[in-house]
Amino acid sequence: MRSDYSGFTILELLVVLAIFVILLGALFVKMDESQEVSSISRDESEMVQNLQDALALVNAEMKMAGFPPASYYDWDYLRAPSTYRNLVAEGLLEAGPQSVQFQGDINGDGEVDYVHYYLSGPAPPYSLNRFGGKLNRADGSLPSGSPQKLSEQVESFQLRYFDRYGAETTVLQDIRQIEVRVTLRSRQVDPLTHVFRSASRSVRICPLNL
Repeated sequence: MRSDYSGFTILELLVVLAIFVILLGALFVKMDESQEVSSISRDESEMVQNLQDALALVNAEMKMAGFPPASYYDWDYLRAPSTYRNLVAEGLLEAGPQSVQFQGDINGDGEVDYVHYYLSGPAPPYSLNRFGGKLNRADGSLPSGSPQKLSEQVESFQLRYFDRYGAETTVLQDIRQIEVRVTLRSRQVDPLTHVFRSASRSVRICPLNL
């Protein structure tokens, strides 16, 4: 007497197992892609915030270039030996396409600071650096210390200078406005486009005492 046996054959089980493995692999791929997209989004948000913070600092400090001028003080007072040598700001000291140096009372404490913004690095991404501090009270010499890195994701840092008529110039005495454009790039390559994402912002600064 023969009894019928209904069930899966070895071949059928192998097929089901293969389909399950394929589906599981696809699920892991999707999860990995989702994590990459999430990581890129966080990277981009950090990049944009870093860009905004850097430009805000540059804008706030450059506005104080040249403040206070010598006209704020009595000439005899400035010539007195006991007078601090860091009370008068010279304004712009260097106006280059990727570097700027200036003096100004940037924090409103009555004493002049020196600030230098510049790029470093052989190729992108560059580092945007800020070196600064109070001028020496005794002789007006530059401060000591180490530069501060504002960003290590810089694709470009461009400076342009304009006179009172809006014409571009590099003559220090004629500069009345400074345009700063900063472009940062993401730390990671976009998994979809296979290129770095970037963000760019610019600001036109009008220091009142230049």
